[in-house]
Amino acid sequence: MMRIVGVLLIAMGFLGAGGLFPAAAQQGLLNTVAYGEIAPGAPIAVRPLDNSDQNLVLQEHFERQLRAKGYAVSDDANLVLSFDTRDVVGAWSDGGVRTVIELKNNRHRTGQDPPQINLNIYNSSRGGLLNRGQSGGTLIVTPSQYRLDAVIDNHSNGERVWQAWATAEIRGAGTGVLGQTMVPALVANLGGTVKNQPFSAR
Repeated sequence: MMRIVGVLLIAMGFLGAGGLFPAAAQQGLLNTVAYGEIAPGAPIAVRPLDNSDQNLVLQEHFERQLRAKGYAVSDDANLVLSFDTRDVVGAWSDGGVRTVIELKNNRHRTGQDPPQINLNIYNSSRGGLLNRGQSGGTLIVTPSQYRLDAVIDNHSNGERVWQAWATAEIRGAGTGVLGQTMVPALVANLGGTVKNQPFSAR
């Protein structure tokens, strides 16, 4: 029986720790579009569209990053940076049952022998410990994402000056942490245009 428990613990350790394959560094994607000029050091007001606790934390993070880049932060500035955050729910597909450990009754049926344990290391069709197989387990078609949208409008003439959006997959980190990793990337490209620029989301 102790041997059975040992095999189960080893298999669970492989699955829980990601097996033999280390997790890749998490990255997000940033897009920005410039519609006009933003003068260096210009005063900017920061306003969340949703006054949730998480967005108020992001507002303070935006203001710190703007000051660090030489911009003045003022509540009555003509340039207003408005931002919003949201979760984009992903899609999954159930392709069947992926079996890693199989327990079977001992064929001798003496009542003294432990059940047979089959540890499925690799199976090309059903999947196993080291692979998912062709139809094994739940397949993530579209991962869930966290998205941060930001715009800068000039309230003196009603014109939009700049727009940006950043996305990253929701993994182990909370969405609040993801938002704080996105703010420096947005501020670093303030007033510019980039397309699908990767940034570290960890």
